[in-house]
Amino acid sequence: MTPKGPLKALDRAFQLVFSNLVVVALFVMVVVVLTLIIGRSVFGVAFFWGEELARYTMIFMAFIGGAVALRADQHPRLTIFTAYLPERARVWIERVLAGLMAVTLAVLFWQGLDVAILDGRMKTPALRIPYFWIFLAVPIGAAAMLIMLFFKQIMPPLIEIDEEADVKEVTE
Repeated sequence: MTPKGPLKALDRAFQLVFSNLVVVALFVMVVVVLTLIIGRSVFGVAFFWGEELARYTMIFMAFIGGAVALRADQHPRLTIFTAYLPERARVWIERVLAGLMAVTLAVLFWQGLDVAILDGRMKTPALRIPYFWIFLAVPIGAAAMLIMLFFKQIMPPLIEIDEEADVKEVTE
């Protein structure tokens, strides 16, 4: 049984927002790197801020992308051992692992927030923004993964990834 109504709409909104954030981050990163390459190769100009911006964008993309991968059930894992277990044992193991993952993500959230608040006063060398905004990627990503882990337990994903085909939206 899959929940309907507001919970389903909230799940859909989170999946679309997180997926689109990953796409935007990837786009920004590609544009910045291409700007660096063209600027250096064609015009002989090196933008001092580009490499740093690309790196920080990649950090945010990785953490938010982790939430998207978790929800689409695409995190890498070894299934060779569980594939031979009965269905009931597999479901039990998945629930235990989901619980352990939730605890780990909660710790990551609180510790990441602690680091961002306590150590985020320094500024980055090129962009001159406080590290707080960079360190915030950890608690934001952990919170996003916790949200996606919750929804994964109660309903199927909106976005389904088929390794044989392209990404497709699940329709009813």
